[in-house]
Amino acid sequence: MRLVYVIKKDDLNMTYKEILRKKLFLSSTLLSKLKSNGQIRFIPPIFSINQHPTVESIIELELKDVYSNIVPIKGSIDILFEDQFFLFVNKPSGIPSHPSKGHYFDTLANNVEWYLNSQGVTSHIINRLDKDTSGIVVFAKNSYFHSIVSSEFEKRTIEKTYIAVVDGILTKKSGFIEKPISRSNDGIKREINEDGDYAITYYEVVDYKNNYSILKLKPITGRTHQLRVHLASIGYPIVGDVLYGTGKNKNFPLLLHAYSMKFDFKLIERQYNITAPLPPYFSEFLGFELKL
Repeated sequence: MRLVYVIKKDDLNMTYKEILRKKLFLSSTLLSKLKSNGQIRFIPPIFSINQHPTVESIIELELKDVYSNIVPIKGSIDILFEDQFFLFVNKPSGIPSHPSKGHYFDTLANNVEWYLNSQGVTSHIINRLDKDTSGIVVFAKNSYFHSIVSSEFEKRTIEKTYIAVVDGILTKKSGFIEKPISRSNDGIKREINEDGDYAITYYEVVDYKNNYSILKLKPITGRTHQLRVHLASIGYPIVGDVLYGTGKNKNFPLLLHAYSMKFDFKLIERQYNITAPLPPYFSEFLGFELKL
């Protein structure tokens, strides 16, 4: 894949190096790699990336992708949106997002890898959901695009919204749950621990049904099992949560869904705002169709 950047008047106060870092979002490591591999071309040619450009000079990047170790497996995927940069998929509950011990060939990433390989590109998963959580998972079509958006996740500028049904009536209509989370001794579960990693979740009550609250959740941080641990810690476990729940409704799917994701892709100044419809078992459990 070739990326072409044309120098604008606003760029003239920067060196080529600064433009590569600030406008093309190249890390020092990637910049060094592209230079050494001859994957950056300047028109007209330059002597040093520390010099200043002229208007309408051109920078060309030849983006050769890295090989993926994910085995491509043909399977069904529910595509929410796709363009030349990203693929947004609606993951069903019960399927792992990415290969791990015991799940090397039966994950969403295996199916996406097969699908994208048919286009001549490789998948690069950006966000992961728990096996039992449904909703949006986004894949980049190049490691370069992946690195740009992943840095936004690290900066917490990605807006993610989840929908959950919890056991109990939350009388406080909105608020923050701010409790540190660490790995428990069994190695699978997480727990609230004052020595754990900082974690904060915003919640908002959308509706009630019998003795259940329907919540809109926004994880400010992104710890493993964060939403499930936080809600269980205040006495409102998510329906169907066999790890952190009370055992009630244990035969029902986890009612936690990654409903929407919004972020700005600075490389092309485009905003993505993607939503994934709720699985039908939400309305089956509630007895009505939830309007969001």
